[in-house]
Amino acid sequence: MHFLTKIGMSLLLLASLCIASEASFASQYNYLTSYQEARAKALQTHKPLMILFVTTSCPWCQKLENQTLNKDEVNDYVQFHFVPVLLNKDIDTFPEVYDPFVSPTIFFVDAAKETKYAEILGYKPSSEFFELLQKAHNTYKKAHP
Repeated sequence: MHFLTKIGMSLLLLASLCIASEASFASQYNYLTSYQEARAKALQTHKPLMILFVTTSCPWCQKLENQTLNKDEVNDYVQFHFVPVLLNKDIDTFPEVYDPFVSPTIFFVDAAKETKYAEILGYKPSSEFFELLQKAHNTYKKAHP
């Protein structure tokens, strides 16, 4: 087999494993994987969206999932206060206005207005991330008493 073909096949396999890992995380931690489904649920439950953008081969995205978002305290808070959705910037569809420059990126979105009101850029350890989650929740609550 030609050397470049082997590299291409290896990259394809790696991408497939990363995508499977995202799907597994989304399923295990109750993240939706469709922007439209998540927005509909957010409108129904009167919660904001928490959109986690990842890319196929992003090690920081996996670190955020495996060392921060999987913590019980963090996930419980996310599930109670937000409608979480995991979107792969490389393959999923979403409104262009939310196209992030870096990954991972988390946008907090008012579903009714479809406006972003807070964001978290890059990997954050769980304690710092939790503080940012609370700040995003409080910002939303102030605008929606």
